[in-house]
Amino acid sequence: MYGHADAASGLDIGTVNGRPVVVTGGGDGLLRIWDLATHELVGEPLPTGQGNLYDVMIMRRDNKDVAVTNGDTLRVWDLGARRALTPPMDTEALLPRLLAVGAVAGTQVALTENSGGEIQRWNLATGQPLGDPLKGSGRLQAGAIGRSGDTTVAVTGEEDGVLRAWDLTTGKPLATARTASIEYIHGLGVVQGVVVITGADGGIERWDLATGAVSVQAKDGDSTSVRVDELDGKTVLLVGAHGTLQIVDAATGKAVGHGWDSDDLLDHVAAVGRLGRKRVLAIGDISGTVSIWDLRTGKQLGPPIGAYGGPIRSIGATLLHGKPVAVTAGDDDTVRVWDLTRHRQLGAAIDCACVEHAPMVVTTRGGKPVAVIADIDGVIVRDLATGRKVDQAPIRVYARARMSADGPVVAAITQEGEAMIWDLSGKGGRRTREESEQVDAVAVGRGLTATASGRRIQLSNQATGERYGRPITNATEIDAMAIGQVGDRTILFARGRYAPEYGYVRLWDVATGKPYGNALALRTTTMALARVKSRTVLVTGHENGTVAVWDPLTMQPLVPPFKGHTGEVNGVSVVTVKGGSIVVSAGADGSVRSWDLS
Repeated sequence: MYGHADAASGLDIGTVNGRPVVVTGGGDGLLRIWDLATHELVGEPLPTGQGNLYDVMIMRRDNKDVAVTNGDTLRVWDLGARRALTPPMDTEALLPRLLAVGAVAGTQVALTENSGGEIQRWNLATGQPLGDPLKGSGRLQAGAIGRSGDTTVAVTGEEDGVLRAWDLTTGKPLATARTASIEYIHGLGVVQGVVVITGADGGIERWDLATGAVSVQAKDGDSTSVRVDELDGKTVLLVGAHGTLQIVDAATGKAVGHGWDSDDLLDHVAAVGRLGRKRVLAIGDISGTVSIWDLRTGKQLGPPIGAYGGPIRSIGATLLHGKPVAVTAGDDDTVRVWDLTRHRQLGAAIDCACVEHAPMVVTTRGGKPVAVIADIDGVIVRDLATGRKVDQAPIRVYARARMSADGPVVAAITQEGEAMIWDLSGKGGRRTREESEQVDAVAVGRGLTATASGRRIQLSNQATGERYGRPITNATEIDAMAIGQVGDRTILFARGRYAPEYGYVRLWDVATGKPYGNALALRTTTMALARVKSRTVLVTGHENGTVAVWDPLTMQPLVPPFKGHTGEVNGVSVVTVKGGSIVVSAGADGSVRSWDLS
């Protein structure tokens, strides 16, 4: 399940095994395929190993659609077989810009811009450059491939308004011109020997390659072009003005179909394709969502697609109306609830101005499941069934410290370094530590509160605040803690912050203040305790994307590690339903994954 956002920096529409799809790429380097009709993810995201995917373009090869992607390298992908068709086309000078893809003399080619403003032609079958670079005089703004008579041409627009055309087969220059009024070229399109130029300032011009004449079709300020494309055999411009998106026939300048409110979609990535008999427009924006529109009616088709997997920072699990759900908070400033049975999002995302690292914990208030969220304006409690705010406290939470809950009692660390204890039932009010030292970690459980300052851990009674036992001194400074029952003992789990024991988990007997059993001598990125039937288990997440489950009595794994995340695991939790237990995990790859503990 994916939903936390990153910018939609590359997008196109095509087909996979006859199914209309939207293909997206983003900052996580993963290529995602979405069913255009259902808006569901098709298969797992495809790791490209190309870093940030800046561009995604679809083209036909051997009667099927393939994706050309541009990041740190240029590459071609078989979307059906989910494999690369070319080795990485790796040029140190390759900028994050794929200008165009097309075909010449039966060879599929791509145009890219290098650091010197030159255009490199690539043979997309062999992954090798085609001849010498095509040289202009300035930095490129746009490029296109098309036909002029019997010649396949490459056309470019430079930042000073210079237009150039080359024979794509030989690389020889054909013509040069200059825009009449457009100062900043936004896009180019070529059809039947005519180049359509669109400007960021709203101008639309035409360059006739046969005569060399440049003419103005729309004056500056009238519109802003989004894309040059085809609709029903005609070249059309997707243009916008005053918040309205409109389709314009490039030949006549007349509007085609109905315009619709765009909500300033003009700067975002757009692609045109087909869904059944409908011609549709897909628009991706900086929040990572992709919306699908009917080009003729101007109506949005279905809900937006949550396109990207930006990092999820916190996760919790609970039962909602008797069904297991996961709750996540991420870098996109949303809290989302996920149905673990149907693997889909429940309801709309809950907006929040989450502090950095999005601290959040899931617990109950009055018997109802709630999420306690660290917002920049304070701590907010939201009912998970309705998404409504049911409580709040004007307390600023320290971003890097994990929150903890024991039933309705919630613990967090304030920006001032104090431990906040909050009883959501209203019985205990709010309380902060009086000690002067900085609190680095806090946990509640078994009626106790544990606070850590450096290597020193102090336990206290949750209800009264009175100290419990003598302070415990850990071997290293502490990053996170949890309190649980192991056998007949109350045990404190403390995770180290710094080397040489960074991520190691040590156990302490609360009654005696002495070490208990063996330490988990393995680096962890996150941990959680859970009761599975009659025993407590320790669940850990790791930098390599694995999730492990341990027996605290022996510190041996209970099951083989769970594998699937493509990046660091940032959160784990456990929910029990119908006698079985489910581990949920979330991480830097933006995915929520569930694992059946049985």
